[in-house]
This record gives sequence, C-alpha cells and structure tokens, in this order.
Amino acid sequence: MFICMTAMIGIGLLIKYILLPGKERWIVYGDNVDLYFLGSDRHEWGTIHLIIGFVLVGLLILHIILHWKMLLALYSKLIKKNSRKVITIVLIIVCMILITFPFLINPNIQELGRNQRHNVSLQKNLQKQKINSGLQKYNLNNDSVKKHHHSKTSIEVRGYMKLSEVASTYNIPCSYLKKNLGIPSSISDDQKLGWLRKKYNFKMSEIELIIDKYKKTD
Repeated sequence: MFICMTAMIGIGLLIKYILLPGKERWIVYGDNVDLYFLGSDRHEWGTIHLIIGFVLVGLLILHIILHWKMLLALYSKLIKKNSRKVITIVLIIVCMILITFPFLINPNIQELGRNQRHNVSLQKNLQKQKINSGLQKYNLNNDSVKKHHHSKTSIEVRGYMKLSEVASTYNIPCSYLKKNLGIPSSISDDQKLGWLRKKYNFKMSEIELIIDKYKKTD
C-alpha cells in the first residue's frame, strides 16, 4: 500500500510538472510538442495512475478483511454504542458519493475569454505555418493548402496513436504512410507515432497532409 501511494504521488507530480498539458507546453517550449517519459505521454501515465489507484483500493480492502476483528475492537472503543449505526451509515454514504460523483455531474461549459481566444488564434497561425512548410515537401499547390485547412478539423493525429490506428481511422494503407514519412517497411504497424516522429524526424502535421493528399487522390 505504501509503495502504491508513493507511486501515485510520483506519477501525479510527473503529470503536473514534467509532462505539461497543451497550453503550458506552448509557453515552455514555444510549440505544441509531444512530451514522453519511458515512451508514454501524460494521458498514458494518467491511465497508469488510475490503475495503481485501483490496486491500492484492492489492497486496502484486503487489509480491512485481514484486520477486521482489530478494526471492530477499535471502532467500539472510539465510538459510543448508541451512535455507531448512524456514523457507519454516514461514512458509507460519504464514501459512495466521493466514488460516484464524477459520473453524476456535468461539466461547466464556458466561452473563451479575450486572451484565451488570442492564444488559440496564435496556435492556429503557428499550425498554419507548419502546414505551409509541409506543402513544400510534398509539392502541394496553394489551392490544396486552403482545402486542407478546411478539412483539418476532420483529420487529427496524436503521438499516442499507433500507425495502424491512424491507417484504420482514415482508411489509408500503412505502407503508404511509411513510404511518405521515410519509415522502413520493417517497422511494426503497432508502433506509436510519438516514437516514430522522434526517430524519423517528421511532424504530426505532415501525417495530416499525407492523409489529406491520399483522400484527394483516392
């Protein structure tokens, strides 16, 4: 239980201060780069954090079962007999609320403020510059740039996605992606894009351009 708790603290600090979310990545690195530790991004480490939490709960339940008699003895000493049932019911209700409340609430939806809209506009401009540089590599004309800009909302790839996942999502052969990205055909289709991007030095926007070009020629 102690190892699980320290692991959860460490991973929480890793997600909070090292594998920064999108807005903070722009501030620190000047670009919306993908951050990885041991081949996993912040979302995957979040999943590991959740799994360790489930393991901790399982160990806690086992701990309660193994020390049930001792807990009953301490409970009877600390709490008076006439109030035990009430306190027990209240504790159970509170615990159930804390566990289930994420599934019972709806998030508040707020419009972006002026500064936030400016940041989003800046991000779009930077992304547009990436697209323009990618066009030179793949010999796409100015008309295709405009079409890609409008279709980009339907094409979105992330570093945690596998090559085969992208191919299946956008109905494009893995071999076509490998050829245009300079990836050897011997590389597994289940390799993640983040790892491939670092090894073969391409950008996520280039993948989106390739997919867009393939759709137009298909």
